[in-house]
Amino acid sequence: MNSSQRHNWRIIENTAQNPDAPLVVLAHGFGTDHQAWHRILPWLLARYNVAVYDLAGAGRGGVASFDPLRHTGIDAYADDLIALLDEQNIGRCTIITHSVSGMVALLASLRRPGLFDRVIMISASPCYLNSYDYHGGFEQADLDGLFAAMAANYHEWAAGFAPGIVGGDFPDAVDEFTRGLRDMRPDIALQTASFIFLADVRAILPAISVPVVAIQPEQDPAVPVAVGEYLRTHIPDCQMEWINSIGHMPHMTHPAEIIRCLEKHLGEPVASSF
Repeated sequence: MNSSQRHNWRIIENTAQNPDAPLVVLAHGFGTDHQAWHRILPWLLARYNVAVYDLAGAGRGGVASFDPLRHTGIDAYADDLIALLDEQNIGRCTIITHSVSGMVALLASLRRPGLFDRVIMISASPCYLNSYDYHGGFEQADLDGLFAAMAANYHEWAAGFAPGIVGGDFPDAVDEFTRGLRDMRPDIALQTASFIFLADVRAILPAISVPVVAIQPEQDPAVPVAVGEYLRTHIPDCQMEWINSIGHMPHMTHPAEIIRCLEKHLGEPVASSF
């Protein structure tokens, strides 16, 4: 089984039947899979060819893509992304990411900056832990409690975790996120959540050379506004888009806000990327 099969990679051709349409890659966050993009996919497909894939460990088939000895940090996910693009002979693309995949794409862009026209990040954070000079949103005790709850009764934890992270009154999105969490094998989910929430990749931000757009909800329970400001001031070419939304999953709960940002920064397609 090759990388594309393990990660459920597929390219969906644009509905305008434009043979020169460029490629946009969609990279989801923890607890979802490629289906999380379905609310903005029609808008994208009217203009672009779109590639979707699942992160290692995500979805019902995630066990096949996850190596517990290798997938111990965000770096491995960046390697996966580069391997997928190389396997598909994709020389250049735009990538739209959610949550942890924002940092995955930034790491990949450091290694292979020529692969990306731009990186668009939704609700991304380089570090979730608070420190004396940084507000990431969580204390170590908060994360210790989260990991303990996951280990004690993973499915019960998922049912309680999803509403708070989704935020607001969006029962369909809560159900979808809960299912996504429960589709992950509990041990894989715990290992993945542990290194995501304990990661600190702030040191790489000043070295990012590709253009970045950071889309930041005004009320995100996982990524406070201070993190968005940190990204803006530490990534050399970073444009911020503040959106009036509640929750960590705005592509699922406020798709019109995401599309507004994409319209502003993607513009009209001009050339083929693959």
